[in-house]
Amino acid sequence: FKGIREEALARMAELDPDDPVDQSEKRPYLEAIVTVSEGIVTWARRHAELARRKAAEETDPRRKQELLTIASNCEWVPENPPRTFHEAIQAHWFTQAFARLEQKISSNPTNGRMDQLFWPYYQKDLAEDRIDEEGAIELFQCMWASMAQCLDLAITPYNKATHEGYSHWEALTVGGQTRDGRDATNELSYIIMRSKRECPLHYPDLAARVHSRSPERFLTAVAEMIKQGCGFPKLLNDDEIIPLHLAKGAPLEDIYDYAASGCAEIRMPRVDTYTSGHAQMNFGAAVELVLYNGRMKKYGDELLTVETGDVRNFTTWEEFWQAYATQQNYLMRHAFMQQYHIIKARAQHFATPISDALHVLAMKECVDLHQDHHYEGGLDLGYFECLGYSTAIDSLSAVRKLVFDDKKLTMQELLDALECNFEGKEDVRKMLQSAPCYGNNDDYADSIGLEIDRLAQEFSKKYAPRLGIKCDFRMVPFTSHVPFGRVVSATPNGRKAWTPLSDGSSASHGADVNGPTAVLLSNFNSKNYNMFQRAARLLNIKFTPSCLAGKEGTRKLVSFIRAFVDLRLWHVQFNVVNRQTLVNAQKDPEKYRGLIVRIAGYSAYFTELSKDLQDDLIARTQHEQV
Repeated sequence: FKGIREEALARMAELDPDDPVDQSEKRPYLEAIVTVSEGIVTWARRHAELARRKAAEETDPRRKQELLTIASNCEWVPENPPRTFHEAIQAHWFTQAFARLEQKISSNPTNGRMDQLFWPYYQKDLAEDRIDEEGAIELFQCMWASMAQCLDLAITPYNKATHEGYSHWEALTVGGQTRDGRDATNELSYIIMRSKRECPLHYPDLAARVHSRSPERFLTAVAEMIKQGCGFPKLLNDDEIIPLHLAKGAPLEDIYDYAASGCAEIRMPRVDTYTSGHAQMNFGAAVELVLYNGRMKKYGDELLTVETGDVRNFTTWEEFWQAYATQQNYLMRHAFMQQYHIIKARAQHFATPISDALHVLAMKECVDLHQDHHYEGGLDLGYFECLGYSTAIDSLSAVRKLVFDDKKLTMQELLDALECNFEGKEDVRKMLQSAPCYGNNDDYADSIGLEIDRLAQEFSKKYAPRLGIKCDFRMVPFTSHVPFGRVVSATPNGRKAWTPLSDGSSASHGADVNGPTAVLLSNFNSKNYNMFQRAARLLNIKFTPSCLAGKEGTRKLVSFIRAFVDLRLWHVQFNVVNRQTLVNAQKDPEKYRGLIVRIAGYSAYFTELSKDLQDDLIARTQHEQV
């Protein structure tokens, strides 16, 4: 930060004193950079002073030396470049922690590719006999403990419901490829995984980048860690992410160097320039809006969107599909209008000088990352969320199959069953649930998913340029599928009113009956690979511990991961836990306070979750074979 401060001061000295832009825009920007650079150094020195005071009072020689080392490190970093592995860890943690004083999630903080960032320091210290593997693990675990202490408190009940488990997303990334396209796995990749495996905390989140040339040793280590059951690591697929971002205009070396960010998204350091979150759209609601002609049961006779006609008068599937497309596009239209106003308003209310100070393009142009500005060489990558993807697919599939193709139900009979939430209509509900469902490698259902995906991407292709960003189709629910389900009444896939929607690109609970590989294939079948207005698809898979037991279980899981890579899917993550364990934990939480489960793109303590979310996790399909 000493160098960053000096750079900012030098840039200020070069400003034209008569230029109104230089004095009104660039000078305040550079002054903010100087302020935060001085602030973080002052903060570090206060830690150094405290450590020295504690060392003076300490009687244990070993602890006394530890405190003196801490003081020495804090006096040097992050003001100056780190010289040792310990100093590098300290500089990283100070920057991560200080950024949280800036804004809630400080542009979605990521720990980056730690096995690449710290590798040169570890190699040097190892060669000079300054550290060993156990010492490195201890330092990492000290940082993990510090990160886990962060509690990201919500300001509204709704916000809390969409991000349960104190999610704060300091994802760290291992594996992947180097900037010249070679496998990047090194010994620190395994040390970091071991440090997480032996640390009983839910933070930070761990992501492993995998690709077609990932070493067998690395995938085996990943599989063994997944089997531990804490949801780590989530997997990101280079073979999907890198070509897709090249199509979006990413520089080759920079996309090779991407890191996990948030639940399932990625960032390219010094290239990504967009920071705002986006709207979430309820595709389960879109189905209900078709059935009730622009209305929803929760809101009575109020017209919420547009009238697309009385479904009882529809005579063909094409009419019903067109009504659905109209409702989905209506939701997207308003989401994009909302985003337009967010983009315009954020520059007036937000600034991110710490992130700016660390971003080459922001510093080059002296423009804050929250401004409505296009950086030369930067990439404005945004996205909009779809919630209830497979709820919508399965509902549309059931309507098409039973009402229009096979004519086993009339539209009135369907509406009657939905109106009473299937009370006394269990035969109708079972009939609806027997229709082709997404998650089974069934083209009947998957083709509908493909059309929903195409519809969303076409809208984005046409209107995202008007926003000035790439605003792509994404399926990452956090825990929003639970509160979103609370406003949606019974749906034609047999889902009962007010219950959770499907999450991410996962199948509806209990609908995926052909095994986990079929879930992968449905994801593949429902993606328009000839379009690139798409982003992350979060995929949850739940295995029983017994099906992954022993070396054979590890081998099967490695094969499953390689299938995921070959199909060019973006993301997958796993819960490895018995349903009964979750049921027992719900009934007797005191005995299971340490039970960590995978939710969205992060893990959390099961007993700290709401009952609705606990029930949702319990209801996820439990695969007993790989």
